Amino acid sequence: MTAVILINWNGADDTIACLESLNKAKGDFMVVVADNGSTDDSLEKIRHYASGLAVKTDVIALEKNWGFAAGNNKAIKFASRYNPDSYMILNNDTEVEPDFLLRIQEYRNDHPDVKVVGPMIRYWYDKDLIWSCGGKLVFGSRKSCFRNCRVQDVKYDKEMRVSFISGCALFADASLLEADGKLLSERFFFGEEDYEFAHRMRQRGEKMVILTDSVIYHKVGSSAKKMSDRAKLGRDYLYYLGRLMVVREYYNPVSAALIRMLSRRSCQRYFMQDGLDKDQARCLVTELMLSARFKESITYDDFKSIVIDGSFFDII
Repeated sequence: MTAVILINWNGADDTIACLESLNKAKGDFMVVVADNGSTDDSLEKIRHYASGLAVKTDVIALEKNWGFAAGNNKAIKFASRYNPDSYMILNNDTEVEPDFLLRIQEYRNDHPDVKVVGPMIRYWYDKDLIWSCGGKLVFGSRKSCFRNCRVQDVKYDKEMRVSFISGCALFADASLLEADGKLLSERFFFGEEDYEFAHRMRQRGEKMVILTDSVIYHKVGSSAKKMSDRAKLGRDYLYYLGRLMVVREYYNPVSAALIRMLSRRSCQRYFMQDGLDKDQARCLVTELMLSARFKESITYDDFKSIVIDGSFFDII
């Protein structure tokens, strides 16, 4: 049995739409929705809707916003009471094809040595356009497979060996949980926890596969549309910071230093696209590279100052 994990934060409409699609899904599974300290009426709406579903659905309330990684880990801990043999982390702003999970479960039954699997993720707003089909870890980054390609325009196998799978939809065998029962690193409040997971799995020699006949749809950009320009800058800053922190952990010091040096130009370019002038972008890149060398975790306080209120950017 698979425990499907959804994290909600002030997104009841998306979560309910996802649950509606899961209620039509095939396979042996149950659902845990963890409300990550929503400040609106999400919890009440989701509990009311879930009470009428055919699929077993537990809705739990977390006392605060723990972020994506820790929120999922807490939901996984709750779900472990049902002794699932696997977990499916799923973004709440997705909707699934009815056979998406059944295809993964059937594949796993035939390939027990493959413990990490992902579906093909397409855009919800354009269902023939691929958003994520996994990717390959490359030097200091990752290379996506078929990103923004039309389904009919590319050739792909039913089974694709990859070394990176998006945390938007990540199926993992229960044996991959750490000794403390956690799946994702809680060093990252916001973003790049899936990048760290991919490196950890590669280090362990675990196989990762995308099944292209298992399909879900992601409402990509739905939250970004609500973000201010400064919040988008903060998001990009945290993504780069998280990625470079992972690099520091999994690469030798010389390689990590080289990756930081090679990243400076692309970081500056992105920051300028987010509205900074050249001097401001350079200043921010300098701060980023310093933090990437010494910072141990990205916390809620970091997220608040960098993404929510933007006070962090007073330095520039």
